[in-house]
Amino acid sequence: MTVHHPPPPTGDTPPVDTASRATPTGVPATGRPATGRPAAGTPADQAPLAGRTALVTGATGQLGDAVCRLLAARGAAVVGVHRTPSERADALAAGTGARLLRADLSDPDETAALLGRVRELGPAPDILVCAHGATARRPVLGGAYDTAAEQRLWQLNTGSVQQLAAAAAKRMMRAKFGRIVLFGSRGGATGMPGQPGYAAAKAALSGWAASAAWELGPFGVTVNVIAPGAVRARPEDAPVYSAEEDERAAGRTAVRRLAEPAEIAEAVGFLAAPGASYVTGQTLLVDGGARW
Repeated sequence: MTVHHPPPPTGDTPPVDTASRATPTGVPATGRPATGRPAAGTPADQAPLAGRTALVTGATGQLGDAVCRLLAARGAAVVGVHRTPSERADALAAGTGARLLRADLSDPDETAALLGRVRELGPAPDILVCAHGATARRPVLGGAYDTAAEQRLWQLNTGSVQQLAAAAAKRMMRAKFGRIVLFGSRGGATGMPGQPGYAAAKAALSGWAASAAWELGPFGVTVNVIAPGAVRARPEDAPVYSAEEDERAAGRTAVRRLAEPAEIAEAVGFLAAPGASYVTGQTLLVDGGARW
């Protein structure tokens, strides 16, 4: 995931795989080392996810990386999924003890097989965080509608998420505990000029979560969506938005700045915690009070 704010409604660039972007910075907290692993003898209230297994897709993206580090720091055994090999994957594994799997979630067959591969590593996940995705600038007035490209975008951002969440939910229902956190976008709630396909795909996740929450709630399984606003990207990452676009987005927030990845991860940590058992079917905007 990357910065989410309206770009100029011009141009037509190919989809950007945001799942491969990473922020290897840890999320340190009192009593925990910066690596993300709980310190020996950490009190239970500082490791609320001890004994839980978390599956995080888009694990080498800047938001997925931050989520993996935070969940590991809170005691979860993390399994991360990424699409391409990278030094970021190695750094994440070394820093958190996470086990990593490669999978192309734009492929329905690979998506369907993923949970089986996770179970070969150990317990089925109690927590699922779908932080993978891609964006594309294809304005409505930008040219002929590209059916194949829009279908690929939908499968990656929406179809694969529904596949994984539905499959993971079955195990969670049997265990009478589960946390499913999906990454939407502020653009899914407010629209994104120049990116209607992406905005539609992300908006669909809110409807899916609100519906699934009714089915899963009686079994102790919650389903929620995090909708990030504009997030600061690392200088070494390939830019998705220009410096001018980032500056405009920051100026439209109440806090007058972009979010740090760790701040978005904190919202995931809240929804994944045992104490969030009465929060379900919601879309949580984490956008610094943005208005436009």
